[in-house]
Amino acid sequence: MTVVETLAPVNHSGYTDNVYSGKQEHRAQVNAILEKEDAIPKHRIESEVGWFYDTLGLDDMYFMVEKPETVAGHITALYGSSLSSSNTSKAHSVGFESRYENGAMFIHNSVPGISKTDGVSYEKM
Repeated sequence: MTVVETLAPVNHSGYTDNVYSGKQEHRAQVNAILEKEDAIPKHRIESEVGWFYDTLGLDDMYFMVEKPETVAGHITALYGSSLSSSNTSKAHSVGFESRYENGAMFIHNSVPGISKTDGVSYEKM
């Protein structure tokens, strides 16, 4: 595993951004896995991977601890979910939220306005 480098604190809470120096190599491995699996059309792989690595807002710690195979699986699942929702009259089945005053990022499949009391309750952690 590559050594973790950190930047200066980004807010008054003392949180520092993680910087993964092996991120580009990790990304290349994910691209190669997705090309080999052939579940996502080759002309879409770079944009899907780019969105996941650059736009979604995941902390580099995610890429440090997850194997490229796992990340490729997550990208494939999200792509499949978007295809599934585009082929039905249902709203997109996966929601994405980012809140950045002190940092947060949520990926969920809950329906807005409907409360469920059973389940893991990650939001209470």
